[in-house]
Amino acid sequence: MSLILALKAFFSILFKGKLSENLLVELKLKPSTEPLPAEEHTRLLKRAEEQAEEIGRQRVIQLLAILQRDARLIDFICEDIRPYSDAQVGAAVRTLHEGCRKILEKYVLLEPVMSADEGSSVEITAEADPSTIKLIGNVSGRPPMKGVLRHKGWRVVKIDLPALPQSGDKSIVAAAEVEV
Repeated sequence: MSLILALKAFFSILFKGKLSENLLVELKLKPSTEPLPAEEHTRLLKRAEEQAEEIGRQRVIQLLAILQRDARLIDFICEDIRPYSDAQVGAAVRTLHEGCRKILEKYVLLEPVMSADEGSSVEITAEADPSTIKLIGNVSGRPPMKGVLRHKGWRVVKIDLPALPQSGDKSIVAAAEVEV
């Protein structure tokens, strides 16, 4: 704290019995009520967006790390499976499927976008959100229209991942393993 600021605080308390609003803001004991200059506001918004984007990136990496740790998903996808027989690949997929399913059940709550049975007739209204329903086949005209539900779709209801680690390289999906 500077000497001038200390003197301002001393005389404010001596003559007024309290710190002025300006001193409280200057001492960072109270947030400023004055609007931020446009460039400062833009800088803070950009920083907040970058931080949110980085946390989102870290969460994606974290989910990939969990899928690798518990189901070996990355190993399976990155491996060339052409030399293996269909039976060998099928056996590997069974283990992979079970591991991935357990991870989703533990960390991600999903629900179908449409609750009707696949293969049943459904009506698409004009109010339907295009991001939730993909029209396929011979599409012409605009809703309302009828069709056959081919896939229910999936929506994330909740994600409950563990806390992000505070240290270490946040881009690591799986550490290299070295036996000594």
